[in-house]
Amino acid sequence: MWGLKRSFPELATPRFVLRELEPRDARALYTILSTEEVMRYYGSDPLLAVYEAKNVIAYFKDQFQQGKAIRWAICDRFTNELVGTIGFHNWTAQYYRAEIGFEVSHHYWRQGVAFEAATAVIQHGFEEFKFHRISALVAPGNEGSNRLVQKLGFIEEGLLKDYAYSHGRFMDLTMYRLLKTEWEEKEHSIL
Repeated sequence: MWGLKRSFPELATPRFVLRELEPRDARALYTILSTEEVMRYYGSDPLLAVYEAKNVIAYFKDQFQQGKAIRWAICDRFTNELVGTIGFHNWTAQYYRAEIGFEVSHHYWRQGVAFEAATAVIQHGFEEFKFHRISALVAPGNEGSNRLVQKLGFIEEGLLKDYAYSHGRFMDLTMYRLLKTEWEEKEHSIL
């Protein structure tokens, strides 16, 4: 979509810096992605070794360079600790749409991390990437993520039966959508 010369956008929120994942993040990313609770609804099995986290980082970098996806490291702005990742994938530029995905270390659950990071990422997606639609696919049993996307203003569109395969079984996913106009209306209603 944009070629190899595009620089990775860094974003900031009151508590976090959202920056490109780097090889030095491998051990911290492994700690997050090897945790069963975090990976239960992720769509893949927990990582078994640090080198797998290095492969994940390389994959995200390659996807960004190809204009297919972007994944930010969510880092505590005071300690620089990696607490999760967030980004867009299944990016279809010709249709002005992408899907959002995220995970946060279980040590940081219920502290508003994903909401704060997602608010910045969604705003960037609509303003800078010119998205018209952002989708979220969430397992029905993932109560935290379902509440989060609803709080962000996503609207449920339906259930996709046996849409994903993870942990040796097929999984249903709930499809949510957020249109740019819906985001703008939500933003104005807060002011």
